[in-house]
Amino acid sequence: MRYKLIIKIGLLLSILLSIHSVSFSQLKKANSYFKQEQYNAAITQYSKVLKKDASNQEATQNIAFCYRKLKDYINAEVFYAKSTEINPSESSNFLYYGQALKNNNKVNEAKTQFQNFAAKNPTSFVGKLMVQSCGDITDWEVDEKAFEVSSIENINTKNADFCPLVYDQGIVFVSERGVDLVNENNFGMSEKPYLSIFYARESKAYKKAKQFSSQINSLYHDGPVSISSDQKIIYFTRANKKEQGKNFINRLKIYVAKLDGKRWKNITPFEYNSVDYSVAHPWISEDGKQLFFASDMPGGFGGMDIYVSTLNGEAWGKPVNLGSGVNTVENEVFPYFRKGQLYFSSEGHSGYGGLDVFMSKEDDKWVSSDNLKSPLNSSKDDFGIFYKDDENGYFSSDREGGMGSDDIYAFAWHTLKPQTEMSGMLEYEKLPAAGTSINLLDEEDNILRTVVTDENGKFKFEKLDLDQNYLLAIDSEDDSFLDGSKLYTTNSNGDKVLLVNRLSKGKFTFQALPYEYYDDLELLVEKDESLFTVSVYGQVYQKLPGDYSDGMEVWVVDDKGNVIGKTTPDKNGKFMFEKLSPDEEYLFMLAEDDESLNIIIVDEEGKVLEAAKRLIDGKYRYVRLASDQNVITLINEIDEVIKIAENENFIISKVLYDFASDKINENAALELDKLVLILQKNKHVGVELSSHTDSKGTEENNMALSQRRADAAVSYVVSKGIETKKIIAKGFGETIPVAPNEINGEDNPEGRAKNRRTEFKVIKLK
Repeated sequence: MRYKLIIKIGLLLSILLSIHSVSFSQLKKANSYFKQEQYNAAITQYSKVLKKDASNQEATQNIAFCYRKLKDYINAEVFYAKSTEINPSESSNFLYYGQALKNNNKVNEAKTQFQNFAAKNPTSFVGKLMVQSCGDITDWEVDEKAFEVSSIENINTKNADFCPLVYDQGIVFVSERGVDLVNENNFGMSEKPYLSIFYARESKAYKKAKQFSSQINSLYHDGPVSISSDQKIIYFTRANKKEQGKNFINRLKIYVAKLDGKRWKNITPFEYNSVDYSVAHPWISEDGKQLFFASDMPGGFGGMDIYVSTLNGEAWGKPVNLGSGVNTVENEVFPYFRKGQLYFSSEGHSGYGGLDVFMSKEDDKWVSSDNLKSPLNSSKDDFGIFYKDDENGYFSSDREGGMGSDDIYAFAWHTLKPQTEMSGMLEYEKLPAAGTSINLLDEEDNILRTVVTDENGKFKFEKLDLDQNYLLAIDSEDDSFLDGSKLYTTNSNGDKVLLVNRLSKGKFTFQALPYEYYDDLELLVEKDESLFTVSVYGQVYQKLPGDYSDGMEVWVVDDKGNVIGKTTPDKNGKFMFEKLSPDEEYLFMLAEDDESLNIIIVDEEGKVLEAAKRLIDGKYRYVRLASDQNVITLINEIDEVIKIAENENFIISKVLYDFASDKINENAALELDKLVLILQKNKHVGVELSSHTDSKGTEENNMALSQRRADAAVSYVVSKGIETKKIIAKGFGETIPVAPNEINGEDNPEGRAKNRRTEFKVIKLK
């Protein structure tokens, strides 16, 4: 038995060693094909290895790379997903996995993988760019489309057809369709026929494409091409088939030929060709003085870059790299120059995936490049654009729905609706309202976009349809904030120029005007408000206070019936109006007249002061001062006569502070200066001054902070010549908030800003 067991173990070891030997042999063979860039052959061998050893790290990694190079993004996605699992330490797996997902229109999943890559490579420009591109794609999809795209019948085949240009009543293009013995040869990487240059006549609906020139088409790759405006000089890319040792790399080169009769002759190489790097994809300018091309020559940004040479007499000047506005660490290829604008394809700018077509302007010194967006660009490769006229042209793409590989498409550009932008500023009680969400709505109240105000209360909405009417709605649950906020449009310098029309509580309306319009306006000089304004508190009810909760709007109107303020009562029917002018009479209206409803006026503690009398026209009148009250008559800072009840509890002004600060800021100083003026004009009155904080910090610290704020206000007023005896000051810490510091357990910055205040109440001196 022991002998038989030894024999079985030996056989098993022999089989395992045999399997390992075969697997190793297949891996070695696969790697050999891989190094020679024969990716289809390499895939076949790697598949055999993985069939025996599904977790082979090298085979998985390399087969994913092969599929990526062959632009088989479906399989690239599968194998890069496996690579991230079995080799997570190789961060490039996450980058390539994300790119494959993006090529397969899985933008959200792609963003996750790009974020994984960026986390492992925090300084990587590519990682940040890929994450950004996913957000850009989402934003671009809401834009109006500038192009209409259609496939061209009769010209596309199952193999690659690309880079068309108009020539002699037809188009010249590059194809690997393989129509003769020469082009039946296969190129190792894709095992497809070599590239050749073809011509198809438009009058024959592009049927029966034929070789463009037997003098130019060679035994290897030829194309794409560019032809001078007089159609007498052709510039084209060629890769010569020359065996010069196994380590020789066949570089792409540019060649030039001249038309002699009907034949292209005098084929000469471009003087900046090299055996050390590629020079390809030439495009000659309309005046024949600039030659744009792509090259990976030393000194570039990485990969292929776009260069331009300028004709000096009979010789081309030294190539000039177009700079970082065009070129990136990835590949920029297929330049096309027309009317001062350079079109090219790039993998390195923010795009949809693969190659996207971009445009850069010569007048702008190529400082930036714009993505031409969908539907011209797609998640696959888009390149080789050519304009027939100002609105129509051709381009190439290997997008879904084509005949196979790269296909030629037609595009038609159409005029977009003119657009503009609106920048603005949100303020509450003369201070910037930072961190506030503002919704942009259409006239049907559909939310189009949302922005958050910055630390200065500023915001911007871009890509607005010119002359369209829009609404802006402040996203807040704080009624006093919604009622008291002001919204301004700003010019390009950020200065206020217009007060936006208030439609209702927290909602404003405006028309999208040309942005230059705001720069032509004079800066806004706001009408200075009096220090004396009144906050009026009330409650709507039917039979007893608290029995009404329908939330019907309450309006304040002037004696002509003009609405000067709106608010919505809370669940108990209570409402408040801030900063009303200190008139003796107020008129209220309900948004919908209802004789069964009553209104009472209360103080800040809810004590009923008086019932507002309902008039015949549906208005409710409240007279602020009763005849039996002791009245203080004084002159305010703008020389208006104001009457104040001696025992009436209302605040004449608030001075607001920055967080955790007792410093008198610019806005606070303006309010205190008004107070100084009033005290100077009215010798018989003084003020009760109370300072407050928000709830951040301990109660003890906040009490001390509020006292420092009170002392700072007193010191400021006294420094202006006011006697100390005219001021009574006290700090109350966080004990008397006027707005919630938190809402549903979440921090409420707007409420906290209101609570950081010093208030003044006028008193009659004894």
